[in-house]
Amino acid sequence: MEHEIPIPRYYQIVHLLEKRFHDNHYVPGERFPSEKELGLTFGVSRITARRVLEEMVKLGLVTRHQGKGTYVAMNFERPDFPKFTGLIDSLFMIGRGGVVKKASVEEVLAPPKVRAALQLTGSDASTTRIQRVLLVHDRPYAYHENFYPVSIGKKIQTPDLMKYPLLEILEKKLHIPVIEVRQVIEAVVADTEVAERLEVSFGSPLFYVERLLLGEKGTPIGFTQAYHRGDGYRLSVTLVKGEGNRAKGWRWSA
Repeated sequence: MEHEIPIPRYYQIVHLLEKRFHDNHYVPGERFPSEKELGLTFGVSRITARRVLEEMVKLGLVTRHQGKGTYVAMNFERPDFPKFTGLIDSLFMIGRGGVVKKASVEEVLAPPKVRAALQLTGSDASTTRIQRVLLVHDRPYAYHENFYPVSIGKKIQTPDLMKYPLLEILEKKLHIPVIEVRQVIEAVVADTEVAERLEVSFGSPLFYVERLLLGEKGTPIGFTQAYHRGDGYRLSVTLVKGEGNRAKGWRWSA
């Protein structure tokens, strides 16, 4: 384990053990190390070892039986989390890949970054903020915070947020065409608020996507900050080598 990086030690252990599971290191039905044994193996406290086992149970990798111990699950599979391709079509699929647990809509004063992204000027910098937590297999995997100009946001209905991706609501229900999408993708760690919403520990690694939607004539339509659990998301990209004299190198393929 790495002791110098700001990632909880229990998370590092779970990640290591999960990899061992999917490398067929453990046999279904066999006894799994106890809290004490895990603590001695990884040099952590009993409390940390207990958290590791709790997470392993949530992942469906082990089962715990009162008075008998912990055993490798008879059937375990890695959760089928959505793949993020970076393409515009995936923005629709992300919403369909999960179930919305919570959704809230409110008018708020735009934070500086949002105000700049949406090009809000003058004394009134109000925006509509939409917050949603998405689940896959009854487990939080993403927290989305979307900001829209009030003129657009007031038209978005809360019941629709529980059923449709926001991009689909914009284009198919509100008839607001999205012409361009600009994205920034990076690795971050969870602060207190995001950690609580995604049910991870403070400082856990996250996959972060910042997205600006532009309409006709480059007019900003919406700004999104999306946080995804580091253990529940993958970036999938296909590269195709160009052909011909002018198309040298590699390019993304749809």
